[in-house]
Amino acid sequence: MSALVRDTETMTRGLKPDRFVITPGSTHISPAFLAVPPREVLIASDYDGTIAPIVDDPALASPFVGVVEQLKAIVPLVRAVAIISGRSERSLGRLLPVPGVILVGENGGGEVSPDERARLRDFERRAAHLAERWPGVVVEAKAASVSVHFRASPIASAELKRGLVGLVAGSSLAMVENRRVFDVQLRRAGKLRSMSRLIREFKPGAVFYAGDSRDDARVQRCLARLGVPALCAGMASEEMPARLFRGADVILDGPAGLADLLRRLIRLWGSNL
Repeated sequence: MSALVRDTETMTRGLKPDRFVITPGSTHISPAFLAVPPREVLIASDYDGTIAPIVDDPALASPFVGVVEQLKAIVPLVRAVAIISGRSERSLGRLLPVPGVILVGENGGGEVSPDERARLRDFERRAAHLAERWPGVVVEAKAASVSVHFRASPIASAELKRGLVGLVAGSSLAMVENRRVFDVQLRRAGKLRSMSRLIREFKPGAVFYAGDSRDDARVQRCLARLGVPALCAGMASEEMPARLFRGADVILDGPAGLADLLRRLIRLWGSNL
């Protein structure tokens, strides 16, 4: 048995209980994941709620300091590190200037056609009109998507959702409900497609994925079916139902928990290089 596998329980046992919770049915991180050399591991993560705490103003969502430190340390150890987010790549670059990290903005929507752009702008106008009913609801237009934030007006969630579903119905757009935000994007975009592209490009021997949204949970469920060793971390939150991350290997209490887990991986990998 490799040293990596032998150290599995030591690694998980050293984490603080309020930072790292083993999900029901799991007793340790997969030895198959830890047996893969770090140079073959692809690290991928969401940003808001995973690397940065959720705050009322998205522009002020700075990354948790501990996570930034661990990302800088882990980049030279692994195959690749990628951040997949509904934010624009420009926003991610401003908030997370970590050399070597691949930034996949707006969930990988990429270039948009004139027709797609027109549909997004039409949705933006109608969403802005709808949002006028609730002070604090903010409509953010981006190149390949539109985000409707209700962080400052959580009471609007249910009625706002019904209105937005009506606006999206029958269009080429798709809406994803995330933590205090509804992301509307092109149907051809999405974290699952972006993750698939990264796996095809880097051909990893194992994958680590962390996230806090419905989209992230979907990616993790698909990773479980790929046959590639994976370590999937969900984020505990009041906004998302507990059952959402039932397929995750671990549940963390947010960016601080992610920092702890990455720190343990770096120490474990460093001691076995």
